[in-house]
Amino acid sequence: MKKLLILLIAIALFSCKEEAKPTYVVFNGTVENSPSNSVKVFGNDFEAELSIADDGTFSDTLKINKNDYYTIRVGRESSPVFLVQGTNLGLTLNAKEFDETLSYTGDTASENNYLAAKYLLSEKEMAFDKVYSLPESEFISQTEKMNSSYVDLLNSTEGISDEFKAKETKELEYAHLNNRENYDEYYVYFTKEEDFSVSDTYYNSVSEFNFADTNAYENSNAYKRLAASHFGRLANELSEDKDIDIALAYLQVVDENFPKGTTKDDLMYNYLRYGMKPNKSLEDVYNLYKGANQNEENLAAVTERFNLLKNLTPGNTSPAFTYENHKGGETSLADLKGKVVYVDVWATWCGPCKREIPYLKEVESEYHGKNIAFVSISIDEKKDYDAWRSMVSDKELGGIQLMADNDWKSKFVTDYGIKGIPRFILIDGEGNIVNSDAPRPSSNDIRGILDGLL
Repeated sequence: MKKLLILLIAIALFSCKEEAKPTYVVFNGTVENSPSNSVKVFGNDFEAELSIADDGTFSDTLKINKNDYYTIRVGRESSPVFLVQGTNLGLTLNAKEFDETLSYTGDTASENNYLAAKYLLSEKEMAFDKVYSLPESEFISQTEKMNSSYVDLLNSTEGISDEFKAKETKELEYAHLNNRENYDEYYVYFTKEEDFSVSDTYYNSVSEFNFADTNAYENSNAYKRLAASHFGRLANELSEDKDIDIALAYLQVVDENFPKGTTKDDLMYNYLRYGMKPNKSLEDVYNLYKGANQNEENLAAVTERFNLLKNLTPGNTSPAFTYENHKGGETSLADLKGKVVYVDVWATWCGPCKREIPYLKEVESEYHGKNIAFVSISIDEKKDYDAWRSMVSDKELGGIQLMADNDWKSKFVTDYGIKGIPRFILIDGEGNIVNSDAPRPSSNDIRGILDGLL
């Protein structure tokens, strides 16, 4: 009996396990004037859609994978949010003044109210076109000032956990370096000074930084963006020096700087999702990725895109369209036979698309009366039909203004594999592809290409 009692006590002791820590976040709140019937939360291989009731409230339990930054979205507005397992978080906002009214309560209120304040601060101090158009010394001074403002905000916010503060300190460092990495390219984009280059000492500040830190890459989206920017810059330099395709240069740079593994694959795959182009280097790009690949799912996706793009190389017959014309009736590609066609795929909500409008008007004016048709195809959703009609009229948009029949899922859009806009396409008078990813009207290259076709 004594032995049995000892055995039972031993079993009880060894079977008592530490209670499992919760992996959920209780998230609730109120959204006024919501344009959508749900709040979307996503990030880190997690995605949830929280229904908004008629009175504007929502509530749900989110089983997240780890404590980290996620994104919340209501309609087209979004904001970062820091979620921690086993906590409660409350949110209130007015969707008509999204950024200004974001307010959090609950266990991680301090962290998330900091993120909301940080975003407002960035809107105040980071006017991209103005900051990136500054001369080098002024740009450095301004970005240093901005970074100090973020650090001061972080240090002065009370109630933030040590975990978050350590993580956010790194995020600010990575974001600051990312601004530095992008300066050369963005300065040229905003100022149109094609011959610009930074000073010989400009990149000295990042010369000792580890851009191949796989642990940081796996745990920080800001580091991922920084690494992509850094290798993108090196790829631009290699592409110009060796006169090779930019996608091929990017894969070569990454291949040289990372050992074979998931980080290399992720960098390559994320670039190829948008950067693989239907040109003479397409097969070389695909084969290089295929040889370095470590993820069968990613390889399958890249292979599918490769098979689509190889039919869009110059000389192939262009996918066709027949869409509603703003002036009435329908217009098809066949209607324009005999003319060079410069297609702009855009939408009224797309900021970069709207920035191209003045340049497009300028090019249209220069080539007025010549054998070329300028066609703008909107991929706005049906609910934004009136917005499309109004913008075309209010901004006096020229050319042939069409609206696709099924936004992103319209056949012309999917046949061209379009994943981002604005997208410009050149088609010759016989309906064959000249360039399925043509230079934008803001580019200095477009006029030379058009002159060669007319």
